[in-house]
Amino acid sequence: MNLAYWYQPKGLAVTVESVEARLRILKEFENKGAWRDVQSDYIRRLQAENVSEAEDEWDGGGAPLARMLKQVMTVLGLAWVDPNEQVQITDAGNLFLNASDKAAVLARQALRYPFSNPAVSSREHRAVRLHPVPFLIRLMQAVDGSVSGIEYRLFAAKARLIDDLDRVAEQIDAFRELSLEAQAEVARQCDAFGIGGPRRGSIYNTIRLNQSYAYRMWALSDLIEVDANQTLRLHRIRGADRAYMEEYAVNGTYIDFANQKEFLAWMGNPEATPTKQAALDVYVGRNDLEAAAAVKKSLGATTAQLRNFRRMMIDERTLEDNIEKNFEEFGKRLGLNLKLIGRQFSTLVGPIDLLGQDLKTGKYVVIELKRDRAADRVFGQLSRYMGWVRKNLAGGEEVLGVIVAARIDDKLRAACDSQDPSKIKLVEFESKMSIRSV
Repeated sequence: MNLAYWYQPKGLAVTVESVEARLRILKEFENKGAWRDVQSDYIRRLQAENVSEAEDEWDGGGAPLARMLKQVMTVLGLAWVDPNEQVQITDAGNLFLNASDKAAVLARQALRYPFSNPAVSSREHRAVRLHPVPFLIRLMQAVDGSVSGIEYRLFAAKARLIDDLDRVAEQIDAFRELSLEAQAEVARQCDAFGIGGPRRGSIYNTIRLNQSYAYRMWALSDLIEVDANQTLRLHRIRGADRAYMEEYAVNGTYIDFANQKEFLAWMGNPEATPTKQAALDVYVGRNDLEAAAAVKKSLGATTAQLRNFRRMMIDERTLEDNIEKNFEEFGKRLGLNLKLIGRQFSTLVGPIDLLGQDLKTGKYVVIELKRDRAADRVFGQLSRYMGWVRKNLAGGEEVLGVIVAARIDDKLRAACDSQDPSKIKLVEFESKMSIRSV
């Protein structure tokens, strides 16, 4: 039985005002201790500001508001809230708090939002792999600009892939040719098909119960409105939104994130878009050879190019293994006395290939392999990693960066030359076992 649909977390009404009030107070607790230790103080602050009347103590240690807040903030890509870790506000979260047009920031987050994703853990929904707002926009463009509440429950909210678009549009067209009595009978029969479980009854009713929460998310894009009859209507699309949809139609793709932090690293970057190149960067960054090769093929790579790409990824994985095993020697070649902090070190801006610390100065060192990425992307990612480490680990102190590549090209040199050369080093490896600073 197909139980997958476009589920959205319940609880907080997703509006600019409700999100801003909670996120602004949440920022006061950023990097102030594990969430489980500060959440009671946070809720007392909400009470003091008349934002929430939730209790600050819970029987048995439960924290309903904390669980809800974690999911909502993660879904919107605004903050990392985990019981065992410190609160962190993402770049998107800080942009939202500081923006004069906060609605525009949330609108872009809603437009980029993928479903399913690791922030919604139900197995039932993992079959859905699309971006709901772009799907609805293209659907409404195909069916005269609107989708009724019944049509949403019967057809739209059960689409799994962007490739389902034509099928769903055809279903809606056929449904509209029925009489109102026949339409009501179709809905009644679907509602009568029970799936079990308290309150749900049928998948049709399950979607109906969640519909208001989902509608708030889609309407947050400011490209879709909900009328008094619960019909979705399409706004006129112009400017940057039009350009986004045109690019999405050509290069858009669903990115299969491995975990919540990887999802938030992407969703929390307001400049990230769901393109094939972005998917390739995610898969290469986590050393997922098969997923990366599949995207590379979709971008038009020939058989020979795919073979070379696979070899490159395997060689760089071997290089990363070698650097890890000989980390002290690697550090000596850089003039540093390094100890390894972690490999594929998890952060809210993505996994750092290798993170070390100079025992002599105490400075953290971020080491990033160039992989199959353009100079500006690898340098930009290294800069984000260094900024994250400086803020969250180094107490604001200087952080060093190292880029390791098979060949240091002019573009990469130019990008690094624009920075302080004492902070970023370029390392060229001549073989799997030989490296040299350049």
